[in-house]
Amino acid sequence: LRTEALSRYGTTCQCCGESERVFLTIDHIENNGADHRRELSGSNQGGSRDVYTWLKKNNYPDGFQVLCWNCNWAKSHGGCPHQKEKSQ
Repeated sequence: LRTEALSRYGTTCQCCGESERVFLTIDHIENNGADHRRELSGSNQGGSRDVYTWLKKNNYPDGFQVLCWNCNWAKSHGGCPHQKEKSQ
């Protein structure tokens, strides 16, 4: 499921260009991932399989992108340094 989702949304981080598959994850563009995971699995923690299943069932809708774990984490904790560099 994860491999298929990554193939549908891209093979590199949309922020920094990282392409090592083990480092990549699906990002909720609107920063609503915690709410979405809670809705799907009843918990904010984990739930990746639930998200991948939901994406496939819903024909890989808009609103998601591929980010590496570092950029994904930074995005939700004050903004990714790559984006801050681009805006300067």
